Amino acid sequence: MNDPEMYSQEHDEMDECVQALSRVHAFLRNELVERDADIIRLHLHACERCMENFEIESTITEMIQRSQPEPSAPATLAARVRAMRISSRH
Repeated sequence: MNDPEMYSQEHDEMDECVQALSRVHAFLRNELVERDADIIRLHLHACERCMENFEIESTITEMIQRSQPEPSAPATLAARVRAMRISSRH
């Protein structure tokens, strides 16, 4: 009754799921090269379970980003950088 080929296919799919989900955060932050991002996209479109996990992670990430103020440089640092830009153009 147990088809070894079926188990092997499920095992391979699980490996793909583990690999995809381990890179979801990097994918959400756009830290992957395009080829790797495409692999994640293809897997998410093909795997409903991973897509559900991705949607949860995506929602949590968005909520965290909205709850944090936009980071900004101290005023003195920003002024120094602007001064450097002006002086380097001359």
